[in-house]
Amino acid sequence: MTLTEFDPTRLEADVVFLCQEAGFAMTHARELTKRSKVIDLSADFRLKDKETFAKFYKMAHSDPELPSVYGLPELVDRDLIADANLVSNPGCYPTASLLGLVPLVAAGLVTGAVVIDAKSGVSGAGRSRKETEYLFSELDGGFRAYAVTGHRHAPEIAQMAGCTIRFTPHLLPIPRGIHATIYAPAASAPDLAELYRDFYRHSPFVRFVDTPPNTKQVAGSNRCDIWATFDQDSGYIVVCSVIDNLVKGAAGQAIQNLNLILGFPETSGLPTNGVWP
Repeated sequence: MTLTEFDPTRLEADVVFLCQEAGFAMTHARELTKRSKVIDLSADFRLKDKETFAKFYKMAHSDPELPSVYGLPELVDRDLIADANLVSNPGCYPTASLLGLVPLVAAGLVTGAVVIDAKSGVSGAGRSRKETEYLFSELDGGFRAYAVTGHRHAPEIAQMAGCTIRFTPHLLPIPRGIHATIYAPAASAPDLAELYRDFYRHSPFVRFVDTPPNTKQVAGSNRCDIWATFDQDSGYIVVCSVIDNLVKGAAGQAIQNLNLILGFPETSGLPTNGVWP
């Protein structure tokens, strides 16, 4: 590998992954898409409304008209992803939340605002954080919510789900993994196992399981495990959805999109089974 200074006007590559902070992709993506397919792992092109982007990311979008496709293959037409010049890789919380929620919305079962109670391992904060509270030694033995209002992933989830959500993230003292518990108000529910298995029948990385899943069982994999039940007493469908935030929640999903763009089998190079036990 030859390391050179980044120059989007001279870069020659079939596919370019952008993995920088918010604001970087919007500056360079248009030039890159003239000669390459681009997969952006930041949030620059996830939100379609530029005012919403400015509100949640505290900056104006410099290129809101550049066409992009949201890269969640299980919920977006795979042909659109394959043909796109710019694919916006989803956030980790939205991936777990949307995979659990959208089948219920699509079936017309959701009757009101959805509550999403989500937890992430500390790697979700990245390695550049300078605050000592994000050190694992500080997190271990404790548990807390953060960004209770105004979290950046909330509008992304609402945009794709097409319903009102109340999203609260929490930080777990574990290295990796996301667990999203979704509470969807519903008057009734059909056979949820059948509903999910039918919805994801063409999605090799999504599995409906018979008991509430553990983040350990998907660690190191590109898989999402989902379990759901209907609580008649409260009138809520409760969904538990788990992913590895570093794989299906980020780099693995980017490779999944790469496979679609290049015409490879969707599962190429991606583990379906986790590394535990």
